[in-house]
Amino acid sequence: MAVYHAYRTPASELLGEVQRRLPGVRFLQEAFTSDHRRPVLVRFSEIAPETFYLFDEIAVHTFRDAVIELAARDGGGRLTVSFPLHGEFQAQKQRLERVADKLGRIRVLTVGHVPSSAGDDAAISFHNIAANLLARYSFAINEGVRPLLFICRDGLGFFSVDGYLIEEIADEVELMLRGMVTTLGTFERLETLHQTTQRISRELESYSRRVELAVRRARRRPDLLTPARFNRIVGQVISKMEQLKEIPRQALQFIDKSAHQRSKLHLHSASMLNKFNRGSSE
Repeated sequence: MAVYHAYRTPASELLGEVQRRLPGVRFLQEAFTSDHRRPVLVRFSEIAPETFYLFDEIAVHTFRDAVIELAARDGGGRLTVSFPLHGEFQAQKQRLERVADKLGRIRVLTVGHVPSSAGDDAAISFHNIAANLLARYSFAINEGVRPLLFICRDGLGFFSVDGYLIEEIADEVELMLRGMVTTLGTFERLETLHQTTQRISRELESYSRRVELAVRRARRRPDLLTPARFNRIVGQVISKMEQLKEIPRQALQFIDKSAHQRSKLHLHSASMLNKFNRGSSE
């Protein structure tokens, strides 16, 4: 039976489980972000969903284990876990077998030799992803009563409790397993958005500091900030703001184009899946 904490959100409960498993106070570096040209470090308790951070190997394992643990507490649903490194699955095999008794189904993605599954009704199904681009990702996806996701690629990743987002990524994982798509488009789209917004923030921060510096100098030497110089500074800021408007516009155009291509591909993939399923039933 699942134990719920009414005063805690799914995100805070996941982070609490992560912190319980990590000794001491830990920090993560937020991706694409700098403060006065220094990396921005955030406490584990303060990280936000759908925000990209840089994860070391210990953090990756801990987040993945935390999603597995909370999925087992809730029971039901489907859990998909990726083990892209040799030996990872073997170390978790007994634990996953215990968790399988509480869940509807566990899907294990690993590299190299995998145990044979006892048909589609098996509590645990195995997939060899050695020749699949999914081998670049470490993730745990819980499609249960309280959806949870942790996903990471090359040390860059995020967590989420958004059911729609989690369903979208789970569908893309299914399509990649069947060889119908070659990328997790949702992951890449969110990465582009985060990188774009952080770029804008850095640019705005830079020009804000420049204006503040000009004002401080003017207070010390009013004769230095002539009307012509002030107008030139303001004009440069306005020009830069116009340029910054193009950054999200271009990013959105890229995302919309990619989304349109993925939509066409998903329709084709769905058609192929229906044909595949009909053929299997016959």
